[in-house]
Amino acid sequence: MAYDYSELLQRTQNWVQQAHELGWLNLSLPNLPSKEENIYPSFGAERPLIVAFLGGTGVGKSSLLNRLAGKTIAKSGVARPTSKEVTLFHHHEMTLPHLPLTDIRVANHDDATQKNIVWLDMPDFDSTDTHNKKLVLNWLPHIDVLIYVVSPERYRDEKAWQLLLSQGASHAWLFVMNQWDRGQIEQAADFEKQLKIAGFNAPIIFKTSCVPESLETDEFKALAETITSLATQKIIQQLEQRGVQIRVHALQQQLQNYLTQFGSETALKKLQSHWSANWKNTATQLQQGFAWRIQPLAENFAQHTNDLLTTTQSISLWDDWAQTRFDDALNALAIDAQTLELPIAPLEMQLFALREHAQKQLHSHVEFQTRQALAQRGNIVQRALLKLMRVAEIVLPLAAMSWVGFQVFNGYYESNQTHEHYLNGDFAIHSALVCGLAWLVPFFILKKCQPSLEKCALRGLNKGISHGLAYLNQEVNAAIEQFQKQRAAQLETANMLLSSCESITKIPVEIEPNSALERMLIPKKL
Repeated sequence: MAYDYSELLQRTQNWVQQAHELGWLNLSLPNLPSKEENIYPSFGAERPLIVAFLGGTGVGKSSLLNRLAGKTIAKSGVARPTSKEVTLFHHHEMTLPHLPLTDIRVANHDDATQKNIVWLDMPDFDSTDTHNKKLVLNWLPHIDVLIYVVSPERYRDEKAWQLLLSQGASHAWLFVMNQWDRGQIEQAADFEKQLKIAGFNAPIIFKTSCVPESLETDEFKALAETITSLATQKIIQQLEQRGVQIRVHALQQQLQNYLTQFGSETALKKLQSHWSANWKNTATQLQQGFAWRIQPLAENFAQHTNDLLTTTQSISLWDDWAQTRFDDALNALAIDAQTLELPIAPLEMQLFALREHAQKQLHSHVEFQTRQALAQRGNIVQRALLKLMRVAEIVLPLAAMSWVGFQVFNGYYESNQTHEHYLNGDFAIHSALVCGLAWLVPFFILKKCQPSLEKCALRGLNKGISHGLAYLNQEVNAAIEQFQKQRAAQLETANMLLSSCESITKIPVEIEPNSALERMLIPKKL
C-alpha cells in the first residue's frame, strides 16, 4: 500500500505540474506533499516500529533517549538547542534502507527486546534554526509513533503545539510530561485538557523524572513497556495502513480543491451564451464601421476590374478601430470566463492567434467574394438572361437571314412558273427590318441588362464582410469548444486520480476498540 501511495502521489504531482504549466491551476491552494517514494521502506521480512521523541528546547528528549539506551547517545543540555542533527538508535543487526540519513548520528545497541524498534531523537522544533524544522518535517512521513515530550513549564509551547495540530491525525502519539519532579497535578490536568481539545479522546500521558528521589512517581518503565508492546507486525501494519490512508485522504481533499478551479458545465454554457450575445453587437458595430469605406472601394474596383482579377490589390478595411473592437470582444469573453470562475489562461491561449490573424482572415474573405462577384456578375436570373441573349445575338440574325434567303429563292421560283412579278420593294424593306431587329433586340437587351461593375463590387464587399465576420465568430466558437475539450481531458485525469484515492481509502483498518493503540490515535473519518 505504501508503494501505491508513492506511485499515486507521483502521478498526482505530474498532473498538477502540467495543469499548472497549461494555466488550468494557479496553485494558490496549499501545495501537495513532497515526493515520498518510500515513506515505509522495506526492511526485509519484518519492518521495525519507528519511534521519535519530539518536543521543544530543554524538555529532556535527549535525556529520555539516553536513559532508554543506558548510555549517552544523544546530545543534551546547553548544547542541544543548537544541534542540527537527528540521533538514531537501533539494534546493530538492523539495516536502514531508503531513510533520510543525512545529518544524523547513529548509535547501536544489543538489547534483543528492542530489536524491532528504531528510536529517533529529533532536533528541537521550537529552535530559531530553520534547518531543525526542515529535518523534523523530512523525517515525519517515516515515523510510526511520535512521543511528544513536554515539561511542566513548557507544555503549552506554541510551535510544537501547531505541529501536533497539523500532523496529529497522521501518527500515533504518546505524551510525556518530563521533569515531573517540578510538576503539579493542575498542570498535568490542563495538559490532558489541551490534548482532548486537539482531538484525542483518552490521551496516554506518562510522567517521568530523572531525579533519583522522584523515582517512585516515575512512569518511564511503563513508557518503555508500552512502546515494546506496540512493536508487533500486526500493529505496525495497522499504523502503516492507517498512515497511508490518511495521506491518501489528504491527497484526495487537495485534488477536490483543485477541481474547483475548473468551473462547472453550467458556467461553460453561460460563457457560450454570453459570447453569442456580445458578438452580435460587435459584428453590427463592425459592419456599420465598414459601411462608409466600402463605397469608395467598390468604385475603385469597378475602375480596375482587370487589375483585381489578375493581381492582388490591397484591401484596407480592417484598421486599428476594427482591431480594437475585436480585441474588446475577446477581452469581454475572458472577463466573462473569470466571472464564471473558469480558468482564463487556457482560453486566452486559444484566442491569442485569433487576435493576430483577424485582419488577414477578414481581408481574405472580402477579396475572394469581391473577385467572385466581378467574375460572375449579377444574380442567377441575370446571368441566365445574358447567356440567352448572347446566343440569341447570333442565332436570331442567322435565322432572319435564312428566312429572307428562303423567301427570295421561293419567290424567284414561283415567278418563273406563273410569270408573276418577282419580289417587290415592300419585301426588301420588311426583310431588312426583320434582319435588323433580329440583331438589335439581343444587342439592346445585353446592353441594358449588363450588371454594374460598381454594384457587383459593392455586393462582393458586403458579402465578404459578412462571411469574414461569420468566420471569426466560428473561430472563436471553435476556440471555446477546444477549451471545453481540454478541460474535459484534465477533469478525466483528475477523476481517475480521485478514483484511485477512493479505492485505497475504502480498505478497512481494524484497530481493537479501547486498546492502547486506539487511544494514541485521533479519530478521523476517511
